[in-house]
Amino acid sequence: MAPLRALARPAEPHVDGGLVPLERSLGYHVRQLAETWQDVMDRRADAHGVTVTQWRYLRELWEEDGLSMGELTQRVGRQGPTTVVAVRLLERAGLVTVAKSDADRRKSFVHLTRRGQRLASSVAPLIREVNEEAVADLTESEIRTFKRFIVLIQRQLDASAGNRNEWSARRTRRLAEEVGLGQD
Repeated sequence: MAPLRALARPAEPHVDGGLVPLERSLGYHVRQLAETWQDVMDRRADAHGVTVTQWRYLRELWEEDGLSMGELTQRVGRQGPTTVVAVRLLERAGLVTVAKSDADRRKSFVHLTRRGQRLASSVAPLIREVNEEAVADLTESEIRTFKRFIVLIQRQLDASAGNRNEWSARRTRRLAEEVGLGQD
């Protein structure tokens, strides 16, 4: 066996003048925040046998039960195959049922079971707690400012993206109204 040799410390990475270091990248930190937030929510919701991903679908059904798979896909902002897998898991867990449309057999509607309806009362407070913990060190004014920044940044990116989910855009408009930014 060859003797171990000490490796030279790697040189500082060459940073192109246009590359923003990750520690200063807003996109990086927003993504990290969202992932950490989801991880914390997942751990809390897991105690009730549901992931945050599944919770997204349940949340939409708690607001309006009996959505078609297409409507549910659009509201959650995922791709159709992702929704199919999530709904199958929810169905296996006894939280939803899927029924074909009488008028159009290609269309399926997702309905909450009683168990799925009851889950709202135990999971919703957990999610609320995580949200409250996340901003516990902020004043009401800082929370309002943070929400305003979310709206302003989302609007700016929506203008560039051009493919904004209408349900997400509607929710951004509602948040804008809440914080006094009104319409675009």
